[in-house]
Amino acid sequence: MKIILLQDVKNIGKKGQIKEVPAGYGRNFLLAKKLAAVATPGGVAIVEKENEKKKMFLDQQLAEEKKLAEALKEKQIIIKARSKDGKLFGSITAKDIAAEIRKLKLEISEKAIASGHLRELGTHEVKITLNHGTIFTIKVTIE
Repeated sequence: MKIILLQDVKNIGKKGQIKEVPAGYGRNFLLAKKLAAVATPGGVAIVEKENEKKKMFLDQQLAEEKKLAEALKEKQIIIKARSKDGKLFGSITAKDIAAEIRKLKLEISEKAIASGHLRELGTHEVKITLNHGTIFTIKVTIE
């Protein structure tokens, strides 16, 4: 029996996928609990069109992320902090780095920045992972 999943179903698939399942399982469980609908030609066409739209949207977001990554690779982030003998009073966190990036008119989530706490003066390599797997490093200079 061919079905269209209306919700994510463990061990079967994700919402919007078209799957082949045993007739009894589909009729007695998936259709009864409204987790799936029977795959009619019209329904299949609608699902394929929606999946195509999702793919185009994801491709557009990935292109924007790559553009953001290229823009940030060229920049050097400079953060001024108080220190004594090369050690900082406190530390520089992802929140501080994200705030400096926002000053450059670029938007990055604090969660994307994997820096830990920077506690020394100098230049540090900071790894940034964006939503769709784009990974790059930027240089952060602490003065």
